[in-house]
Amino acid sequence: MFDLTFEKLEEYIDKKENLSGADNSNTKEIVKQESTLAEKFVRRFLLLNGKTHQKKEIEGFLNDVQTAIKKKEITKDSVLSKVVLLIQSKLLSTVNNMGRSVKVELAANTKSAVQSALNKLKKKIKPHRPEKNILSGIEEAQEVKPKQNLMNSIDFANLHFNSIGFTGKWLNLIGDPSPGFTAMVFGKPKMGKSYLCVDLAGYLARNHGTVLYVANEEKLDATLQMKLNDKDVKHENLFVSDYLPEDLSKYQFIILDSVNKLELSPKDLENLKKNNPGKSFIFIFQTTKDGKFKGANSYQHDVDVVIEVPERGRATQFGRFNQGGEINIFDEPHELSGVKKSIKKIEIETELSLPLEELAIDFLNKKEPKEKIIEILDHKPESIYVKLIKMLAVNVKAEDAEVEIKKIEFTQMDSSNLNHGAAYFMVKLEGTKSELEKIAGEDLMFNYDWEDGVDGVKKNKKNLEVSKKVSNVASMKKKASTLKDWSEPAHLNSSDRRDLKLVKKYYDEGNFKQAMNYASRLETIVREEIPPQVWQEIGGELTPKGKEKLMSKNFENRADDINPRFIFSTTATALLVEALRGDFDLKLLVRQELANRGQNAEGNWVGFDKAAEIHKIKK
Repeated sequence: MFDLTFEKLEEYIDKKENLSGADNSNTKEIVKQESTLAEKFVRRFLLLNGKTHQKKEIEGFLNDVQTAIKKKEITKDSVLSKVVLLIQSKLLSTVNNMGRSVKVELAANTKSAVQSALNKLKKKIKPHRPEKNILSGIEEAQEVKPKQNLMNSIDFANLHFNSIGFTGKWLNLIGDPSPGFTAMVFGKPKMGKSYLCVDLAGYLARNHGTVLYVANEEKLDATLQMKLNDKDVKHENLFVSDYLPEDLSKYQFIILDSVNKLELSPKDLENLKKNNPGKSFIFIFQTTKDGKFKGANSYQHDVDVVIEVPERGRATQFGRFNQGGEINIFDEPHELSGVKKSIKKIEIETELSLPLEELAIDFLNKKEPKEKIIEILDHKPESIYVKLIKMLAVNVKAEDAEVEIKKIEFTQMDSSNLNHGAAYFMVKLEGTKSELEKIAGEDLMFNYDWEDGVDGVKKNKKNLEVSKKVSNVASMKKKASTLKDWSEPAHLNSSDRRDLKLVKKYYDEGNFKQAMNYASRLETIVREEIPPQVWQEIGGELTPKGKEKLMSKNFENRADDINPRFIFSTTATALLVEALRGDFDLKLLVRQELANRGQNAEGNWVGFDKAAEIHKIKK
């Protein structure tokens, strides 16, 4: 597209010079020299600024530059050779350090150097401004014969085509179009086509560049304001106007509402596209009573995407990027007027867990010891809140969730060990329930229990109760449930459960003999449901399996500081393996610790000397 643009520019300049009849051979030579591949790369580089680009797009650009240098299409003697080398360096650095996508922000000195080189060329070439159509106020492009191409199918199959990078519902509706795509939207009044385009304008502004919404039909009034607020699309990259400006250079996407009200002909739209290469246009059309768009069929034939709103709140698409795409325009039921009711937003308090080691990498300088993150969280956690919110906002955006992070607050650490410790934060989020559910819930980015409370809003202040110490994210999400009544196992029938209840009744009353007499008559499969400690207390003998079961007590209800499961979950794997192999004496370590505390085998204070004697520990 860039190549074609500049080829057409050269043809246009040549044509204008021939018509003038003047001898401009020197000017032609300058144009041929300066309208080089290098200049095209410079302009293409400047167009990257301020927009989000996919990695494959930056890689494609870098490949084009390196190929041109390799084929000596750009040499050190080229006018812009130094600038091209600078561009190559910046692209290479970006590709090596970016993820799947990146928002390009050119440094002031880089932008100045590139723009300065480009300005020097402009002084050598006097631009020819296209004539204007007095009736429409739109610049009339000179007729240029389209470039014709003939190439091998294998070469064509290997060509790299850029795409904008649509995601979510817009990918489902439209597909992933190339920069400079055109679309038409039509539907009967009050069906929601303006709402659809306002929503699209917000998505484009948040993710892909500057947008101009020309509201020539309803003007800049309260109705448009309500639509912008309902869809919550206010953004610094979104501009609104009630007329079509002559200069569209600073916008990547232009939405015209409507083509009929602006009185634009198919020729006018064609000129708009020709005079603004690389920019995408969305044209909104009024319809006739039978639902067909007003105007010639050529409107539809000249666009890439055709979106119809055939009924209230539903949009369908039959363009070339995603034939048959469809979405609902409104998130909730809307009024008969076609104006959607205000979407109810809610605030929820969620929980976020982050590994300490990851926090240390993100928030400390390379020269600082990683352990410093513990000190920060203990004494000044608010110092990382701003950066943490920005990082989380990027992740929320990647999930295409329209959710605002209102507040963040550090709550606790489950361990100060960087290898397996985690920090926990309370994060307050605001958005509609449907948007919040994309990122908040069980096993999602933010932990939240939607079942606790009405409409996702919990009655008490905190949504999830977390113990003062937690071993991992799973234990944070759900409190340990209390032990079920062992006399009611689900896999036994009602008769067997009644027998177990009777054994439990005798046991609870302290009548161990009667409990044993009744239990001994039960079938093995039923008797095995009696806990080992209960069986032992009523006089039964344990099998090896029973003893093992007794030793592996259920510790779910214990506090963390006396819970072996928690203690071992925070112990290094290497140490657990050594203990299992018997490389050291666990009981000796316990005796030494009790002696150091001056306590006997029952945990009672007896003094340091007596404790050392009891546990046979030499001073």
